[in-house]
Amino acid sequence: MSETMPPPVDPAIHRAVQTVYTTNLGLPEEWTQAHRADFIDAEVDKITWMARATAATLGERSIQDWTRRHGGHLPNLSTQGALRAQARAQAVRQVLSTELYELIIDPDTN
Repeated sequence: MSETMPPPVDPAIHRAVQTVYTTNLGLPEEWTQAHRADFIDAEVDKITWMARATAATLGERSIQDWTRRHGGHLPNLSTQGALRAQARAQAVRQVLSTELYELIIDPDTN
């Protein structure tokens, strides 16, 4: 099977997208509930893929930095797991910030 499976949905990403689009940004009034749900799902998928790609890059960089700081010795699997988990959390924050939160217009700046 060469079909690409969608990434598992991160409940935190789904909540953030749902909240921002339903409370801060709003969706077109003429959209049906199904259209709104499809849009939210598509945004969640986009942000999830972006966060996964960013996490992979950050995780590899973090392991390389750790290895360099420790005389060329790779971290053990537990440390690698912890570094990758930190990278995932950082990636989710970064992507949510750039792809979602920055869309919110601050009334104090306008």
